[in-house]
Amino acid sequence: MSQRKVVGIDLGTTFSAIAHIDAYGKPQIIPNTETERITPSVIFFDDSHVIVGSVAKNNAVAEPEKIVDFVKREMGKPKDQFHREFGGKIYSAEELSALIIKKLKADAEKYLDQPITDAVITVPAYFNDAERTATITAGQLAGLNVLQIINEPTAAALAYGLDKLDENQTVFVFDLGGGTFDVTIMRIVDHKIEMLATNGDHRLGGKDWDDVIVNLIAEEFDRLHGENPLLDLHSYQELHNRALAAKIQLSSRNNTIIVYHHGGKSVKLTLTRKEFEKRTRHLVEKCKTICEMVMQEAKLKWDKIDKVLLAGGMTRMPMIRAMISGLSAVPQVDQVNPDEVVSRGAAIQGILSILNEEDISGEKTVDDSLRQQFSALDGGLIEVTDITSHTLGVVLWDQRQLQEYVFPMIPKMTPIPAVIRNSFGTADANMQRAVVKVVEGESTVPGECTPLGVCDIQLPPYLPKGSPVKLTYQYNANQVLEVEVQAAGNNAKVTIDRNTGLAPQEIEQAASGLGELQVS
Repeated sequence: MSQRKVVGIDLGTTFSAIAHIDAYGKPQIIPNTETERITPSVIFFDDSHVIVGSVAKNNAVAEPEKIVDFVKREMGKPKDQFHREFGGKIYSAEELSALIIKKLKADAEKYLDQPITDAVITVPAYFNDAERTATITAGQLAGLNVLQIINEPTAAALAYGLDKLDENQTVFVFDLGGGTFDVTIMRIVDHKIEMLATNGDHRLGGKDWDDVIVNLIAEEFDRLHGENPLLDLHSYQELHNRALAAKIQLSSRNNTIIVYHHGGKSVKLTLTRKEFEKRTRHLVEKCKTICEMVMQEAKLKWDKIDKVLLAGGMTRMPMIRAMISGLSAVPQVDQVNPDEVVSRGAAIQGILSILNEEDISGEKTVDDSLRQQFSALDGGLIEVTDITSHTLGVVLWDQRQLQEYVFPMIPKMTPIPAVIRNSFGTADANMQRAVVKVVEGESTVPGECTPLGVCDIQLPPYLPKGSPVKLTYQYNANQVLEVEVQAAGNNAKVTIDRNTGLAPQEIEQAASGLGELQVS
């Protein structure tokens, strides 16, 4: 029996983690070579040597121009919108993320003393098509077979719910990390985990709370000394470190003293938890609004929620816990480590994916004892049903209004994988071609949606107006879309121009370029 080793990776904005399933069928965090259970998502470029993690983070103040952090917020962007240049080479968000994954992979192989072949990587539930594709690419560039992309709240629920599958319950997952925020409602019924609704903001996270403190210190420094320390990159890194330490202290204390030095001058200020909560109330309100929105989407009242599951380091803040307590009387679940729960759940999904592959191929790579632990009472595998986090539509022509509009092919919250077919008529007689524009978003106005791709299909001559054009939207478990168009005997597939940093032909070149770098 050939052994495959699968891991779960939480590729986070501020910290990343990697987990595996041990010989007893339990998800375990794999510590890095620095013996830390989570690795800072910070990259330090030192010529052909790349350092990822705490050492890189500690170098941020001394050499900030050689540092990359918060790269997750840039995932899915084309190179002309985001790139970083080091040693004459230009790196996309995928390539930078791949370096973080390479570090996690190498450390895990050293710890487990075996090669790692496969991975499940997590993403915020609200990541769109381009961001998901970029995450898959990052895993591939790091030398992994990416079995699946899984939503972070889904992974958290898996880690929490694996030993509770015999209790039917509705779980509200609140996931606030360093750079992204997700809320997902799921139902555990008869050994199945079903997503009911999801919403979020992938540009809201702990960094926004940090920045409030950063600006407060900078304003006080400017007031005292007539100089803005934010204009200096070195000083910003130092400011950010001070702010982060203050934020963490205010989770367990009522006040903290911040001392900051810059250019031979200094400032000292006392920040109380009350003042910090007042200055960040707008961020908490954003979280609250999204919580209420997702409850409306699920058509649920708070008394129907059985458990509130907290994930992400920011859920340690008293202001966040107080906000959630104000919404729901349900106790918050604390028996899971918010920094580790997502990677543990991804490792569980990794085993489920491999077992599922075995059922299809008939080739065994996992011990029977392990299979039993991940099976429901009837012997079948535990089922996880995810939902679409965005609506996927097609742009049509409204003959009456004489304008374009978006028709929703796969509405938000549709269970996935999904295959949806629909038929439309040509707008005019004798049309030479049918142009199919595929978009993602909740609006019916094309300009307010994200374009995903265009298919231009040739039509035979003399077709009457209203001739059928058949569309098939196929949405896989990774929430990546394929579209097929049929018209008058002609077939075409839409090439989804995801507008990400790397085109398919560039991926191989990027992989070989990253291979030349020494990552530690």
